[in-house]
Amino acid sequence: MYFEVEPRNRYIYVKGKGTVGREITFPTWVPGSYFVREQERNVTFLKGAIFTAKNRYYLTDEEFEYFYSAISKDQREAISTSEYLFINPVSVFPFQEVDEQYCVKLKLPSNWVVHTTLQKVGEAYCGDNYHEFADSPIQASPNLKLIKITESHYISTLHQLEDVEKLGKILLFLDQIYQENKTKNNSRKDYIFFFRRSDVSYGGIEHSHSSAIVVQWDRKDLFWLFTHEYIHRWNIKTLKPKEFLSFSYERENYTDLLWVAEGLTDYMAFLSTVAVGVTDTQQALKSIANILSNLTYPGIRRMSLAESSRLTWIKLYRRDENFLNVGVSYYDLGFIVGLIMDMKIRDESENTKDFFTFFKSLYKKCRDNGYTYADVKEIAAEFGVDFLDDLVYKRDPPIFSYLSDYVDIEFVDKGKPYLGIRLDGSKIVFVEDGSPADIAGLFPSDEVLAVNGIRGSSISPDLEKIELTVNREGVIKDFEIYTKPNPGHTIKLITKGGFFEKVFGKGEGVSDRKII
Repeated sequence: MYFEVEPRNRYIYVKGKGTVGREITFPTWVPGSYFVREQERNVTFLKGAIFTAKNRYYLTDEEFEYFYSAISKDQREAISTSEYLFINPVSVFPFQEVDEQYCVKLKLPSNWVVHTTLQKVGEAYCGDNYHEFADSPIQASPNLKLIKITESHYISTLHQLEDVEKLGKILLFLDQIYQENKTKNNSRKDYIFFFRRSDVSYGGIEHSHSSAIVVQWDRKDLFWLFTHEYIHRWNIKTLKPKEFLSFSYERENYTDLLWVAEGLTDYMAFLSTVAVGVTDTQQALKSIANILSNLTYPGIRRMSLAESSRLTWIKLYRRDENFLNVGVSYYDLGFIVGLIMDMKIRDESENTKDFFTFFKSLYKKCRDNGYTYADVKEIAAEFGVDFLDDLVYKRDPPIFSYLSDYVDIEFVDKGKPYLGIRLDGSKIVFVEDGSPADIAGLFPSDEVLAVNGIRGSSISPDLEKIELTVNREGVIKDFEIYTKPNPGHTIKLITKGGFFEKVFGKGEGVSDRKII
């Protein structure tokens, strides 16, 4: 299929050519983003097609036209302004036969710069099939810069990015580990990070030869995020759960193994930043403590790691203020499983093998035909990790018990008086199940107006009883809260020698994700 694009402020006008007398299909799902996004909601047809379903049109003419509402700051979709264009093709362009060539020609002013990993064919940018085309973002602007990281890694951005040489160290470290992958994954092709700062943060999304990242201006841990997306070129874009070897662009694609694809990726990314010295001991221990803190809430007792992976379409990717009570993140818990596996592998091998050794074995065995949980479990057992069932399929897995073999863990706030709420400014954003706040009847989105009758006073849980005046949906309400002992959410890690200290250094770190 062939498309010609004319971007305008807030819209993308598309002229397409397809096979007349057949349907075209707009994907409702963006690979790498695990909920049905319904991008076709942005499409308005002008001519050449008849509506047949929410995301399908029957071509009455070889040539057709539509326009796309491009106002999303999310890099999984598309945005078009008077001076900037970003297109994630899977969100904008339909398909007929996935195995045919797909090309797009951009009608842009002569001073605009275009960056994409699509092949330049004449005046168009092309993919050999729809999968390649859909997986290749396009970014354009008269102000676009290409920052060189290494000979084969670049950042396409409107903005400055400091210390890119540190990112280069991480990328070269990973390329050296997985160098056997060069021919298989065509990693000789340049890799581009499409990067933008914004007033909102959308994290990153992976592609085979690129990733797209949008973060807020004050985001600090950029290189961890960049590295996470980069590792996906091996873990998910090449090595996949068997369920993802073939997939539908129009419905959910389920697997119990997103903790491998995402959680273990996050641990490898973090470990890489530590290994090359980009993340220091204090940062590392604090980061691990923060992740562990997220795993101290009721949700971990109500959802297993496998359930978190399979239910992400309606749980994690649609999380609300109550998520920590009812669910667990396969990013967080998967990260900790990776950490526990790493420590066990080092322990069993006297530090001659590590998590990267395990992943390379999994990759070598399963990159062509995909992997199952049985594959992961079998290879992990070869390295001495024989307890994965406990961590993956059990609710309330014994993560603290396993970790305590390698690092001292303290629950700093355990037993201290608490209410059981998290605040964003004066607004309650979380109420823990069974907490004093829950028993009293407080609710997420309640705005705290006064504490013990004093407006603007801070909440101190040291008192036995606290009176809160809140605004709930425009109605002023008063609550009496009797404090109870905190079950323990603030985590402190203290190294005690051994392999944990060899990897992360000697020191301690405390989580800063507070609950009152």
